[in-house]
Amino acid sequence: MLKLMRLELQRNKLTTYFTASAIACVGLIGFIYFVAYVAQVENEVDFQNYSNIFLFTSVVSMIVYAIMSAVMYSRYVIEEYRGKMTLLLFSYPISRKKMLLAKLILIMSFTTLAMIVSNIPPLLIFSITETISPIVSDTLSTGLILNVVKTTFILAISLNTICVIALRIGFAKKSVPATIVFSFVLCALYGNAIIASFGNDAIIMALCILMLIIGGAIVLELLNKVHRMEFEEQT
Repeated sequence: MLKLMRLELQRNKLTTYFTASAIACVGLIGFIYFVAYVAQVENEVDFQNYSNIFLFTSVVSMIVYAIMSAVMYSRYVIEEYRGKMTLLLFSYPISRKKMLLAKLILIMSFTTLAMIVSNIPPLLIFSITETISPIVSDTLSTGLILNVVKTTFILAISLNTICVIALRIGFAKKSVPATIVFSFVLCALYGNAIIASFGNDAIIMALCILMLIIGGAIVLELLNKVHRMEFEEQT
């Protein structure tokens, strides 16, 4: 599997996505200060506390990486399993299920790590500057930061299921735009559910577990579908 992932990296460089992640990180730093400043100027009560600012930034981050993940799935999976590319792909002397699984693991690993890493600088820099020259009239505690970090990890993990669902829809329709649009919509809906449940660990963990189960089922279904396509091609 690792060999297949290395081969995939040789075929499709991730340089563009590393650059996009760096840009997203800088954008999130600016975004978190923008939200805090606007809340102060406009006297927006909901965003005059750190928990909502951090949570909203994390959800926006998830949406950004959902779109990035959808683009990667479109390029690495959907475009290679439609039209003449399918015939070329099935001519390789490699198990198609293993090839697809390698692509999925590669994209999931990258987007999960990239989202987590990109959330660290905004959280860290904003927290440090708030202890020096605060914008928000709220108390910044260690417990709050740990809770936000935990929620960010959950969002990063759930991101994979959301994007796999969007991939399945795009795969069925053979449509790149459908994958990106559904990824954005599903992320926005899930983000709202997380925001509404913030502070209730039982509900958030239940949502995370449910997403993992759904994601696992869809991955298995996709692998079986590719196997059937391979069988039909051979017959």
